[in-house]
Amino acid sequence: MDPKAKIIIILGPTASGKTTLAVQLARHIDGEIISADSRQVFKDMDIGSGKDLSEYQSTPYHLIDIREAGESYSVSEFQRDAYSALADITGRQAVPIICGGTGHYIKSLLDDYRFTSQGTNLSFTEDLESLPRESLYDKLKFLGLWEVHHWKSESRRRMARAIEKKSFPQTYPLPELSFRDMYFSRCFYIQIERKALIARIEGRLKQRLQSGLVEEVQRLLDNGISHSRLERYGLEYRWVSYFLKGDIVYQEMHQKLAVEIRRYAKRQMTFIRYLQKSGHPLHPVTDSTALLTEVTSWLSER
Repeated sequence: MDPKAKIIIILGPTASGKTTLAVQLARHIDGEIISADSRQVFKDMDIGSGKDLSEYQSTPYHLIDIREAGESYSVSEFQRDAYSALADITGRQAVPIICGGTGHYIKSLLDDYRFTSQGTNLSFTEDLESLPRESLYDKLKFLGLWEVHHWKSESRRRMARAIEKKSFPQTYPLPELSFRDMYFSRCFYIQIERKALIARIEGRLKQRLQSGLVEEVQRLLDNGISHSRLERYGLEYRWVSYFLKGDIVYQEMHQKLAVEIRRYAKRQMTFIRYLQKSGHPLHPVTDSTALLTEVTSWLSER
């Protein structure tokens, strides 16, 4: 039996420097990056999703710009596409580096999520999303889901989707592929002091606005993507959409975005702690040089 292929996973809150670290590591170990970001899959959503493609230069990357803006993309689709990318990369004897801030994407691999082919009932889910958080909490408790996840830090959309799945139970087949059977992963997360992270978030937001974030969202609208669709992509796309509709003024948009991105970063860190408590070993990274040394040593082990 062939040994399991080794892969690296890099987690961290938004603006913590995941892409920079992943690219540096990829160049050091002949690696290729698989993006685990729920918005970078979409074309023409570059500034708001933080693709930073100029950082990659010659470093190969996967699962970026694979869908048209305005389309949907699910966790199950990510899992399928990630398996395909992993097979491609390891088949060429390169090292996969999964990097991104969408925790459920990474967890779908680590925990071998099972999916059916049935799509979501969008109207049912949207009706649930409009409910107050306390009402969603009550429904989760009633359905016996409250203790299985950290719902208090979760988005309404994911809570609504969980309620929908439980309300219309399916028979979940075993996945055709098992991540844990095929791959030996080592997970790292960027550990950064809170004040430094906030400063990075604010600096990056300012830079994105100066680089044409508002104009990017306007182009998406001009290309036929609705305000409601953009708002479902969250954060930058939601608040800039509100501004372009005239619901809020520019200063309020900027302030709200800064607050919501900080909250998002906090949820990401909560998710990392949740993974640790669930039994997934995660190694903190505070120094890139030490990471390069550790990974090189680990890859050389048999």
